[in-house]
Amino acid sequence: MEKKELREILKFYKNIYIGSTLDINDKSLFSTWYEFLKDYSFEQVRNAIIKRSTQSTFPANILEIISNIEVPEYTIELIEPYTVIVSFEDEEYGNFPFRFFNSQEAKKNIEKFKECSYDKESIRILHEQHVRERNSGVLTYRGEAKARLEMKLQNQNKGNRRYDKQSSFSW
Repeated sequence: MEKKELREILKFYKNIYIGSTLDINDKSLFSTWYEFLKDYSFEQVRNAIIKRSTQSTFPANILEIISNIEVPEYTIELIEPYTVIVSFEDEEYGNFPFRFFNSQEAKKNIEKFKECSYDKESIRILHEQHVRERNSGVLTYRGEAKARLEMKLQNQNKGNRRYDKQSSFSW
């Protein structure tokens, strides 16, 4: 969570618990809340506050909010510039690294992740498709490079010289 999102969370909290003496402008309070909640997303914290407010009319403290945060069975790690790693807790699925060529491609695929609700099997299928698409360009390039090398070797071997492909020496 970013600090500006925490400001919105604190305002949201203050609006739910109107009688709360929470001072949004207190820097030490803000830093404490940020330290506890920085690893969670805006939506997770907001949903936890809503869930907790339906359970009790008394204002929730940070630990009660954290205890109501629903943590998914996957984590998402963003590595600059265009890499996303979706990790699942169980060993059967493990990590699925997605490496994109640009930010538009990354955003498009992240939308696909959201559409499938990060379902394990769907992420595995998306990963297989992603790897096939990325490798197809590499394999095509390697095939073209090999063909160019063969053509170059054939051009060198015209005439009296004989070329041995295995040893790459001219006799």
